[in-house]
Amino acid sequence: MPLLGYAQPGKVEIQVKNEAAVNSPALEFSPNFYEDGIVFISTNKSGLKKVKDKKISMNTMSILRSKRNAEGELSKPEPFAKELSSEYHEGPVCFDRTAEVVYFSQNININGREKHAHDGIQKQKIYMSTKTGETWGAPVPLPFNTDEFDDCHPSISIDGDKIFFASNRPGGFGGMDLYVAYKVGESWSEPVNLGQSINTAGNEAFPFIHADNTLYYASDGMTDGKGGFDIYFAAADGTNWTAPVNIGTPFNTPSDDLGLIVDLDKINGYYSSNGNGGLGADDIFSFHVENGNLDDYLLQNSRAIAKEVDLLVMVYDKETNQPIPGAEIRIINQDQNNAIGRDSAGNLIILQNVDGQDVMKVIPPDKGVFGTSDAGGRFTSNLKAANYIILVAKEGYQTRQNAQKIIKKGTEYIAVLEKIGGKVKWNTVLYNDLTDSPLAGSTLILTNKATGKIDTVYTDANGMVDYYLDSNSKYNMDIYQGGRLIGNTEVNTAGWAEDGKNQMKMTLNITPAALPSGTVIELPLVYYNYNDATLRPDARKDLDLLVSILRTYPTITIELGSHTDSRGTDSYNLQLSQRRAQSVVDYLASQEIDVKRLKAVGYGEGKLRNKCKDGVPCTEKEHARNRRTEVTVLSGADGVNVKQVEGKIAPGPGTKVNTAPGSVSMNSIENSDFYVIVGSFLMENRAVNQLERLTKGGYANATLIQFPKSPYFSVCAGKFENPDQALSLKNKIESGLKLEAFVKPVPR
Repeated sequence: MPLLGYAQPGKVEIQVKNEAAVNSPALEFSPNFYEDGIVFISTNKSGLKKVKDKKISMNTMSILRSKRNAEGELSKPEPFAKELSSEYHEGPVCFDRTAEVVYFSQNININGREKHAHDGIQKQKIYMSTKTGETWGAPVPLPFNTDEFDDCHPSISIDGDKIFFASNRPGGFGGMDLYVAYKVGESWSEPVNLGQSINTAGNEAFPFIHADNTLYYASDGMTDGKGGFDIYFAAADGTNWTAPVNIGTPFNTPSDDLGLIVDLDKINGYYSSNGNGGLGADDIFSFHVENGNLDDYLLQNSRAIAKEVDLLVMVYDKETNQPIPGAEIRIINQDQNNAIGRDSAGNLIILQNVDGQDVMKVIPPDKGVFGTSDAGGRFTSNLKAANYIILVAKEGYQTRQNAQKIIKKGTEYIAVLEKIGGKVKWNTVLYNDLTDSPLAGSTLILTNKATGKIDTVYTDANGMVDYYLDSNSKYNMDIYQGGRLIGNTEVNTAGWAEDGKNQMKMTLNITPAALPSGTVIELPLVYYNYNDATLRPDARKDLDLLVSILRTYPTITIELGSHTDSRGTDSYNLQLSQRRAQSVVDYLASQEIDVKRLKAVGYGEGKLRNKCKDGVPCTEKEHARNRRTEVTVLSGADGVNVKQVEGKIAPGPGTKVNTAPGSVSMNSIENSDFYVIVGSFLMENRAVNQLERLTKGGYANATLIQFPKSPYFSVCAGKFENPDQALSLKNKIESGLKLEAFVKPVPR
């Protein structure tokens, strides 16, 4: 079995599984994520009142739901929402990011009676419903629907401002085409055809728009298809799309393959197929990626994707259409921003979710790409094919930001900047004090509380925000980091000046803690020789990461659970696994981790992951999947009292934020020196510029420093033994120079 999660060279592999618990001889297709499982479409009515569709000789289609059980397996399906069901066809469905608004297609009916178009066929419309308590409200049709043609298969973007769908309305390229409609206030624009780079003379359907703006969909009209519907993807390329790429095996077969979805980390997903040896017609399959994510797999296996790419950014004034010189260009790799700690070399430790299991991975911090547009408004850069955030900023213009998959050579991005009037500039830094790193590449979804208008804003490699907001307005802000919703807060621009020197003081409410009680982390490198409880040397790589995490979160307690395969007697395996778990505890104790925080538990063969129990023939690879060591957080970081830093966010997992004025972000103040920091930067030139502002403002003794094991250049205004003196200097700098500062305690 390949090593999961740890940064290493190696082949990226896809594991596909037929979800037998939800599949039947009927049709099951078009899954979508929902809470603790999926919803999907099926002709298995599961107790709902349905009629027969004579064209397919099956029941009309229903929206069903399957929850995951304690082992992470999908369970027997049940109706998703009886109040949304009719006797006719429903689905597919999608949900907004709150999961409290559902969009779905349904046969047109009036008061429960069929409504037919002029051709005598009952068409489909897209409806929305809002959840109140545990009940879904009456379906409301979207305004762009037609009575004479089909509108179906909705998929909404993460910020809720675009909805993609399939339609056979006039003006397309043939069959079903893909369209997009844009949110306008509380309504929707007229749909726009995605164009001939996506649509063909055949059928394009079942779209899924990922949070990184990758569009996955099915087509039976492409020349490189394997037969029937094949699954393709295309990336947003400005206002256009890159050439579609067939995602290949194991997904596509000579039969129909469609409805692919993948999670935010692109590690786990589902799709449907009737050509992969299933139980019936269309079956639902799950997949997960080992040793990388779906993008890594496609980069490794598709000849249609360039491994090295070049990007040309062109910046223009919207009003004059003239190039803008001197615009700041910042480009950051969006795939590397889920840090929960640091290792001894200063690398970031992130969590990747693999088949429902969190696995630690080490990556170097990403400095991003930084530059300015030339006299012709142009900026070029060489990159590796990946997902990027491109930020273009110029004083007096609204910042242009775009999340884009860059996978082809000669990629061009046109940034048309619009001059700002009546808005205030918002500058702040999002910083994770526990990991000693900025929240780089975070996605901020800001919703104007008065108008409902949504702005999607990204932080750069230094966690910096450079954007213009409406004056005298309140925004709700959701913060996403590494594909996870980590917190929300309010931004209030009342009284903000237009000079851009606005302090942002906020209360951060962490939604899911990064390491709450119950978190399970697998240690894939902690393997043992046969019949041996002694740690192998390579196991220490994972255990050293665990040491770093335990030092980052000094209040958590953990269980070290060791598991064996089924070979050998139950009693022997139980004893062997206990000795193996204890060997991990002993190693952590040797690294000065308090044993009171550690609990060793041997489970023997009591929690097998697969079929390989006694008497069942299995391969060595299948047995190896059961031999594992797992960390379970017994008491999480929920009680850590990390205090808020004015003008910054210092989120810790499960943080209880103290918003007392002038408070210091720290876990302990004993035996510490207190540094007044006026910004920490990955790019040294940004730190030098900040240092110049500080020295010109009268702080001649300010200097650049790098803390041990940190790659960041910190601008230090002073160092004190007394925290009150540090706070005094911090407040003086902020009130006098309007520069954000914070106090960093460092143990002596």
